Amino acid sequence: MIQWLHRVYRSAFLLRVFLLLSGVGVLSYFDTLERIDAVLYDRLTAVRHDAPDDRIAIVAIDESSLQMLGRWPWSRSVHAELIQRLQRAGSRVIALDLLFAEPQENDRYADELLASAMAQHGAVILPVAPGENGFEQIFLVEPLNIFRQHAILGHTDIELDSDGIARRIYLKAGIDQPVWPALGFAVANYAKTGPVTDDSQSFSGHGSAAAGIWVRTQEVLIPYAGPSGSFRQFSYAQVLSDDRLLAGLRDKIVLVGMTAAGMGTRFATPVSPVNRQPMSGIEWHANVVNMLLHDRAVTPLPSVMACIASAAWVLMILLVAGIYLRSISIPWLSAALISGLLLVWLLLNHGRIWFPPTAAMLGTIAIYPLLNWKRINEFMYSLFQTKVQSSAALESVGDGVITTDAQDQIVYMNKGAERILGLPLNMVQGVLLTKLIRLSQMRDGSSTGPDDFELSLSASDATTMQCYVNTAGNEKRAVRISRHVLRDEQDVLIGYVVALADITDTVELTRQVAYQASYDSLTQLPNRALLMARFEEMTAASIPQTIAVFFVALDGFKKINDALGHRAGDELLKMVSQRLVETVGPDPIVARWGGDEFVLLFNSLGKEEGALQLAQKILAAIRHQFHLLDQDIFVTVSIGISFFPDNGANCEEVLERASTAIHRVKNEGGDNFGFYSSESSMAWTRDRLELEKELRLALSHDGLLVLYQPIVDVYQRRIVRLEALVRWPHRSRGELSPSEFVPLAESVGLMGQLGEKVLRTACRDARQLISDGRAVHISVNVHPHQLLHGNFVHTLSQVLMETQLPPASLILEVTETAVVCDLGRASEILERIRALGVLIALDDFGTGYSSLTLLRELPIDILKIDKSFIRALDQNLNDLTIVQAIIGLGGNLGLAIIAEGVESEKQVRILMDNHCHLQQGYYFSRPIPFDAVVQLLNEANQPNPVSIERLCGLLEAKQ
Repeated sequence: MIQWLHRVYRSAFLLRVFLLLSGVGVLSYFDTLERIDAVLYDRLTAVRHDAPDDRIAIVAIDESSLQMLGRWPWSRSVHAELIQRLQRAGSRVIALDLLFAEPQENDRYADELLASAMAQHGAVILPVAPGENGFEQIFLVEPLNIFRQHAILGHTDIELDSDGIARRIYLKAGIDQPVWPALGFAVANYAKTGPVTDDSQSFSGHGSAAAGIWVRTQEVLIPYAGPSGSFRQFSYAQVLSDDRLLAGLRDKIVLVGMTAAGMGTRFATPVSPVNRQPMSGIEWHANVVNMLLHDRAVTPLPSVMACIASAAWVLMILLVAGIYLRSISIPWLSAALISGLLLVWLLLNHGRIWFPPTAAMLGTIAIYPLLNWKRINEFMYSLFQTKVQSSAALESVGDGVITTDAQDQIVYMNKGAERILGLPLNMVQGVLLTKLIRLSQMRDGSSTGPDDFELSLSASDATTMQCYVNTAGNEKRAVRISRHVLRDEQDVLIGYVVALADITDTVELTRQVAYQASYDSLTQLPNRALLMARFEEMTAASIPQTIAVFFVALDGFKKINDALGHRAGDELLKMVSQRLVETVGPDPIVARWGGDEFVLLFNSLGKEEGALQLAQKILAAIRHQFHLLDQDIFVTVSIGISFFPDNGANCEEVLERASTAIHRVKNEGGDNFGFYSSESSMAWTRDRLELEKELRLALSHDGLLVLYQPIVDVYQRRIVRLEALVRWPHRSRGELSPSEFVPLAESVGLMGQLGEKVLRTACRDARQLISDGRAVHISVNVHPHQLLHGNFVHTLSQVLMETQLPPASLILEVTETAVVCDLGRASEILERIRALGVLIALDDFGTGYSSLTLLRELPIDILKIDKSFIRALDQNLNDLTIVQAIIGLGGNLGLAIIAEGVESEKQVRILMDNHCHLQQGYYFSRPIPFDAVVQLLNEANQPNPVSIERLCGLLEAKQ
């Protein structure tokens, strides 16, 4: 049994050897691997180049010749002149690669001149070429008989291989019998042996009318001397005109032909890729002449001989391996291949014989599986087991896995991929992956534009991405695709692995979270974060544009929530948001800012006029009734408008100023719109924040200055009171008046601290004056916030106690606006102040709305006539009448009267005439520091009264 198995194995082995040798022979005989053999021939011949023969010269019909001699074709008399000059120069032989098959019509003597020149030279070679008629028969294109009589003829049939490259030539060819030598062959023969007698050189009946089969013999391969331009070339026109250049052609083999661009035939050769220039026909003939002059022609081995040699090559390696080796290895096989190629190269370069080795090399490679058949079987079985195990592992994976070949055609797909794509494996095998998987871009919730666009999964990709895949059931699934390249041990691409993970649920959850982060859950409008992002994009546009910002807020929205509940309020907000979108259209951005506030952004809205019209349109739309909970509801809105960049350098500033504008509209009653203006703005800026910080530092470090303005008794001609006025000497802004920083102190809650600071300073200075023997009352202004909020009476008591100032020396000035908002509380506080013994003055009397009521309800000691009535006292009779009435009213109520804002002597006299002797104003003095007050009192308050003029002079001197 064992012997039988051994005989069977040996018979099978011999059969495989026979089939291998037969296959190698067939491949070699029928030139199946001709293209590969041609590439090997090109590489082997490129190792060595023989230098071109310097006896060969090319007279080129080039661009410069065409420019000098005119458009082609030239008169044949020109060629006759060229031949005559070359004859005089002593050229050995001339070959003209030009067909003179037709007589020259325009110059009947030109043909005779050319024929005469050829006869005189005696060594001129002309071409003949095969032509094809309409009946697939070959006829010969020959020179005219007048030229054939005096020339040697050679054929110009050039053979191109299947790859379009000219590597070979047939030295003899003709119709029905090979009677014509190749043009280069004729030139080389004449150059080597001189003129020969050959029946083929006569007419012999082979004219243009003869037709038949084109027959070729003596095939040889051409070892090129170099790329285009290797042979020395002379311009045709220069040879005709330059005698010195002509002398260089003595005893030369001259080839005349076309080299001008676009003229003549050009051929790709094995040396063409060196400089990417195809070779002209005349240069090709020069290479043939060079080859034949030096006997360098390469003879290709006949097909039968190549077949036998290839089989013998493989058989010899088999015998060596069978005798000396138990098994053949890759290195040994590589050495055999290299040795064979070396032998082919030696045979080519030294024996001038070309043996096409590709079939033998393939046979050599096939020896490896032939001799290692058992090992290959074992490997294939192992590979099969590995494939089965891999398939089982892939099927157990929940994600989809697809493998493709190098051309991206699907080879395998597991159950997970079938489930995701909705197609079985047997329907997609061999299909291009890009045709099966249609991908679309995954967009986030904040993106704009089309929902998706088609993606490509090209074979060069090796990446991971998240996208949508369209399944066979036209369902869109979100997937994570990972694509990896498969390469073999030699780093050659063999395919791809594509992993698909279904992340639809995760993507939807992420999309919902992202949407909720950018959109309001109630109205579905963009929220504040998305609004700011869009606003930033608009302001960052390359083309400057004006952006209008509408801040829209409902008026009295709280009443809806209180009356109908918060659910009804939410429904109303949704209706209002929908109506806003319908009113302004789809282009502007409509966002919910928060609560009952909305923000609208417009980048194509005209400034004042366009904004005004749109605001009126929005107001009218919202005024229209809303049907809510089976009843009609009417609401209005207030709109604040600002513009970028006019009202701010960034988004935050512009939005703040729109908010400022809407607050002003609401304070004026709502149901209207208003534009931002700097005069009415209290919006916070970086500058105001810096100013607030500096004010706090000034309060804590005694940075405020308390000045005093004298109140003069013009009857007694002496200073009887001082009004404390605060100033802020700012290091960069100069001296700031209360109107410039008191509003800031009000808004940041510093009014109590500021007022206490002034009160304490004024009481301390008044106590010092009393200690120095100057009984002068001190007036201090009390701000409404200071009076009505906090424990002002307690603070006042503490200050009087600390400074030991008699309460009767202190006067607190309050304004009408400080008490009318809460008259009951104000009356109570003032009564407690009055109980301390402190006097109370009503400042700016006559400018409020309830002056007489205040006089009746409040404990007032002094009335101060507002300066607005004093300013035109000497010019306006009505102002005089009002002042007289106030003075009379105060006198009847037993109140002291002080006139503020006195600025002229005439005003002083009028007030004196009307029994108002306490006066205050710039006529007497501006506010001055405490040190100046002390010095002024020393000079002005003398025992003897001084005149008003003298008093004013003293005051002016101290300012």
